[in-house]
Amino acid sequence: FFVESEIFFRPLCLFFTISSFSPMSMESPTGSKKGEGKGIGSSVINAGVTVTKFAGKTVDAVKEVEKKALNIAQELAIIPPVQKIPTLWFVVLMIITMLPIAAYIVGFSAIGWGRETLKFAIDHESVGWYTLFCVFVILSSMYILDFSYWESKCMLAIKNALLFLCAVATLVGIFFSAADYPYAPLVVFMLLMPAYLLMWRFIIFKSNFRDYISWLPFPLFLCGFIVFVIWIVWCFQDSEHEWSDKVRDTYALYVGCAPNFDVDEGYPKCAANYTAATNTWDCYSGDTPDFQRIGSESNCGAGCANVYDTCLDAFMIWAMPFLASLVYFFISFVFVFLNPDHKNASPQAFMKCFLAICFLFWVASSLAASNAGITNALMSFILVACCMGALVGIGVHGSKSFQKDVEDGFINKFKEKYGGYGNLFKGMFVLTCGPAVLGYWGIALVNQAIRKLGLPLTKQLEGKEKKYALTLVAAKQKKQISEWEWTPVVMNGIGIGIFVQVMGILVTKITYLLLAMLRQKIEDEGWGPAFVSVLMVVIGLSLFLLPPVPGVPIYFMCGLMLVEVCEPAMGGTIGATIYCTFLGLFLKLLACACQQKLIGEKLGSSVAIRQFAMVNSPLMRTMRVILSKPGLNMAKCSILVGGPDWPTSVLCGVLKLDLIPILIGTLPVLILITPTVLSGLFVYLGNTHEWASTLSAVALSATGMAQSGSMLVAAFYLEKAMVEDKEEIDAVPIDKEVEEADRKAEKFTADYNKVTKWSVLPGWMKSFLLFALLQMIVSCYLTMIFSTSCFETFEMTSKVADLPGGNAMNLFKPLGWVSIGLFFLATVQFYVFKSWAGKQVKAYQADEGATAPGTDV
Repeated sequence: FFVESEIFFRPLCLFFTISSFSPMSMESPTGSKKGEGKGIGSSVINAGVTVTKFAGKTVDAVKEVEKKALNIAQELAIIPPVQKIPTLWFVVLMIITMLPIAAYIVGFSAIGWGRETLKFAIDHESVGWYTLFCVFVILSSMYILDFSYWESKCMLAIKNALLFLCAVATLVGIFFSAADYPYAPLVVFMLLMPAYLLMWRFIIFKSNFRDYISWLPFPLFLCGFIVFVIWIVWCFQDSEHEWSDKVRDTYALYVGCAPNFDVDEGYPKCAANYTAATNTWDCYSGDTPDFQRIGSESNCGAGCANVYDTCLDAFMIWAMPFLASLVYFFISFVFVFLNPDHKNASPQAFMKCFLAICFLFWVASSLAASNAGITNALMSFILVACCMGALVGIGVHGSKSFQKDVEDGFINKFKEKYGGYGNLFKGMFVLTCGPAVLGYWGIALVNQAIRKLGLPLTKQLEGKEKKYALTLVAAKQKKQISEWEWTPVVMNGIGIGIFVQVMGILVTKITYLLLAMLRQKIEDEGWGPAFVSVLMVVIGLSLFLLPPVPGVPIYFMCGLMLVEVCEPAMGGTIGATIYCTFLGLFLKLLACACQQKLIGEKLGSSVAIRQFAMVNSPLMRTMRVILSKPGLNMAKCSILVGGPDWPTSVLCGVLKLDLIPILIGTLPVLILITPTVLSGLFVYLGNTHEWASTLSAVALSATGMAQSGSMLVAAFYLEKAMVEDKEEIDAVPIDKEVEEADRKAEKFTADYNKVTKWSVLPGWMKSFLLFALLQMIVSCYLTMIFSTSCFETFEMTSKVADLPGGNAMNLFKPLGWVSIGLFFLATVQFYVFKSWAGKQVKAYQADEGATAPGTDV
């Protein structure tokens, strides 16, 4: 019924096409012959035709709708292509795909016995850690004993049995680690799904496996959508099912989450009424605490409402059906991408879908609590999703074929497109994976030492292998790495570290801190709306003129601080919110004008600045063509809205673009400003309305969606324009001064590479650079992995009073000061080397007849 008539699928296609923001491919996996495949494009067209006919429109109007619907489908479709499936097989596939997600929801969500299951896992937490430790010991022993070289039937059987045992034990261990990692059941579900789906290949689909793979995406997507609808209906069926502090506290108390008696939050007074041994509150007889029911002055009242704000377990139980549906959406696209008959599926389309699903996961998790380990949950979801994709790829194509497809498809295309950035990627690899590589070489060292003992189970070394300290594979890898040109690798690694630390730590946290201090000052002084408005414009403009500062925190503080001040003068909350929104728009347009006219055009007269902006590059010339077109269009608005605030506006000035059209094209930034102001407003209202804190997270999520969506669309239209507007782009005149400067820069770069070649650098300078890189690695690892040990939790919604002692300097913990100190030392060494290298280049160029260091005449 669903497949043949598409009664269900037509409106679904139309809804997702209109509401989507990710440009995707709409091709059918097996072609476009009549009756073989119905992609979303045809579905949307049919839906549009049906609606138009129903409305009594003319044939011309129908054709116009078809044309517009086709354009929308080509650019915005995100639903996987649909194959025409025989009715019987469709029923079978629906049963196959519905069974695991139904069992998972019954066993692990609040709809079923999720609370009981998670409580059992938490109560037996030690089982998980013992199991995982045993798995580590077994796998380490197998690796050291070279299990990959076991060839006899007996040893192969032992190896397979041990690997199967370790796989099962790993899943068990992950499940029982739910006390520390509430998303553990979801991880187990995601890892088991590929094996479950591919198992049916050997049970039912031996003869038509290709059909099975091409049919699977739509049943998976449909099951995920059905589960999502069921969850929505369940949530609205009963007020006890809606997410609230009361529901969170009830679930948290049942599963045994530890309350957060944080000294800085003022919760210690609540500890007197809680008995940890029995996990009970003295002021409640049942398992449904309702802190809001008692006055805030009580030691067990509203002042204790957030003692469970760090319990992610409660949210995972409540939202598990939604998260499971996201898993089904993702795996449906995995099967589309890895379909043997559809090997040319767009990697960009798949990645955009993956990023959209990850974003939805983050949005959902953000509703749980600000301190509930959301980042770790998201990173785990991304990591396991990648493992899922790899497992499905191996199952569909086989390990060797999958490796070949990945190399021929993704890796070769990646090398072709980004090969010129090899040293940049190497620097990123050293910065992020350097410690892991050293650990791997340490294990290889132990493995080789065991081999040299000549034990029966290990690989027997022959010839040259005996002289290596590491295993042959590790030795070859080490040799390959040692042959890199290390100077640019080290400099790129340090440079990336500087960027990450500046944008992720210094700018973000200090901006939030300064705005929080301003908010506190306004509250203390009681300033009026006129003075605060002028103050917000002055401070906001000053922040906008700083290159690294984004606009989102400024808009947020308008909603948080200015609405409260302006309510009496603006006739209430609604009037004050509208005023703050348009004040944010005025501030954005004013900042754009200043950045473009005062900075961009003034700096644009400098050849060095125009050269730095790469005005002769294809990308910049494409942007000039798009931004110079009159009127509003999607390409122009997405660039002006989705691009970074300072660089985009300054670049418009450097390119000498007219101001008024640029300001008009910036007007759609309201779709970003409005939800950001609303999120600040809801934080302010959260003091008196419980529902407001949830809506704040929703509004911030909408802000992120608008920002990321406009960036994705901007990238899409830039790439599209490079092809479609090639003649117009080629007609853009080349800046001769910049062209001459580029030639001189190429000569300088060539000389720089000669005098800084790793083989000719003095030994002390090599040590100087490596020590700087080591400091940057330690600094980044401290701030990224041990962030909570380096910094106090401080978000856009925080106050300075939330910090220990109410002191702004206490934002940084002792380990945080160590990290910042290492960062500054590495940065100083980075620029010391650049200064030294510049002097060496000048000396080399001054002596034109001399031999460059390390080269022959």
